[in-house]
Amino acid sequence: QPMGCLQGEQVWAYAGGQLRPGFPRRVGDEFPGVPGGVDAAVECHPEECGGETILFFKGDTVYSFDLALRVTKPRTWLGLGPCSAALRWLERYYCLRGTHFQRFDPLTGDVPPGYPRDLRDYFIPCPGRGHGQGNASWGDAGDRCSKMPFQALLSDDTGRIYAFRGGLSFRLDSWRDGHHAWPLGHTWPGLEGEVDAAFAWDGRTYLIQGSQVSIFLSEQGHRRVLGYPQALQEELGVPSANAAFTCPGSAHLYLITGDRVRLVDLTQTPRRAGEPVPLPHDHVDGAMCTKDGVFLFRGPSYHQYPSVAELLGAQQPAPPQSITTRFFHCPQ
Repeated sequence: QPMGCLQGEQVWAYAGGQLRPGFPRRVGDEFPGVPGGVDAAVECHPEECGGETILFFKGDTVYSFDLALRVTKPRTWLGLGPCSAALRWLERYYCLRGTHFQRFDPLTGDVPPGYPRDLRDYFIPCPGRGHGQGNASWGDAGDRCSKMPFQALLSDDTGRIYAFRGGLSFRLDSWRDGHHAWPLGHTWPGLEGEVDAAFAWDGRTYLIQGSQVSIFLSEQGHRRVLGYPQALQEELGVPSANAAFTCPGSAHLYLITGDRVRLVDLTQTPRRAGEPVPLPHDHVDGAMCTKDGVFLFRGPSYHQYPSVAELLGAQQPAPPQSITTRFFHCPQ
């Protein structure tokens, strides 16, 4: 992928590992309005910034350069302060300074509570330290290799996979982030408590908690839709759910309660659940559907079915397999 390096007054641009013709050149010539000698830079993706943007940091000033318009807007984010390095990781933006770092909103510069934090507990492997060691107050819920059941799982439109339990979430499609838990509010701002069921459809993530559901826009950092949470009965036509899933590219939602599953067509208004259909399980903790099939989760095990049709036609549960071994790369 294309890559840029800055040093002093100059910028180098590489493509396919080769220096592009015409480089190095002055920073101000390549990025009009951006001064030389910047301290840090990070690309801001369209889903978070609304367009291809590069953020340049110099002292207390941030220069936001729009790659399409080729316009620079200087900003002062007093709550963030100077950055000696900046990076984007799992759709989040971080400012590094010394041995500490802060997460920030790339549109406003706002820093959430709980920062700054120590780099040695997150990004640098140091003996006896690290977020991967877990927060003792989380107990088994924060231990990726524990046998504690998950309350919900989710595969969204972009292929990201999350697992929920005890007010925490794990990212499973990323090897690095799947190693430890995050409080719910880290990914879904304002969300607290336990998630009972979850699914994604049409660029939105639905998180069910008891008799209510919250909807978050998958773009621009999971922003909650105004007016939510709302009553689950009004939104989906059921009072509660143990598990839920949609399959990629489908508007069919499957809601599981006990040993029954009900179909909801998400394109209809108002939404109404169909008649209950029996499952080959008397209870499940969570469910999700990916290109690899349908997964039902119960206790420390999951059961995989090639398709919804094969799940609904099954007379016996599929063989149980280990959740921690398959999804968390834990030893058997």
